[in-house]
Amino acid sequence: DFWEYAPNLNIWTKKAIFVGGVRSGETGFSVGSTGYIGTGQDNSTNIRNDFWDYNPATNSWTKKADFGGTARTTATGFSIGNKGYMGTGEVGSSLPSYDFLEYDPATNSWTKKADFGGIARTTATGFSIGSKGYMGTGNNGGFANDFWEYDPATNAWTQKADFGGGGRIYATGFSIGSKGYIGLGLDES
Repeated sequence: DFWEYAPNLNIWTKKAIFVGGVRSGETGFSVGSTGYIGTGQDNSTNIRNDFWDYNPATNSWTKKADFGGTARTTATGFSIGNKGYMGTGEVGSSLPSYDFLEYDPATNSWTKKADFGGIARTTATGFSIGSKGYMGTGNNGGFANDFWEYDPATNAWTQKADFGGGGRIYATGFSIGSKGYIGLGLDES
């Protein structure tokens, strides 16, 4: 199932059921007024590479070009301007990845970008602020706390200050204005 939250009314409204099937470990981001969801694992433990958009104006899902990398679960995604970005994640039985791709909704196509700057990982978190994307934490053979900035203008990753909360997996991140926030998840302790 799929739900919409309206903060001005403080209510949740059920929306069109996701037509890509039941799954977990999927990844999503939004570009403009459209939401995107893809990859993940279905109930039969099949790892997926399909990708879908959600249009809130029509309350409908549309199949898009499959994710341009290997099928995966627990990837990380964020958007910058009019493009979406997705990478890392588990591409096989506990096999972490560090590849990173850009999705262009205007052409419905994926383009490989510079590999994630840190060690390959699953269950990382990310967000964007302005014209840059940020990704860190996750499972890189241990509980990671490194943190990286992606600049699409130079297609390069730069390491930033380590996450202050220590190494963790399955954290959640978002941005508000010019600040980023990470929390929750499972930490080393």
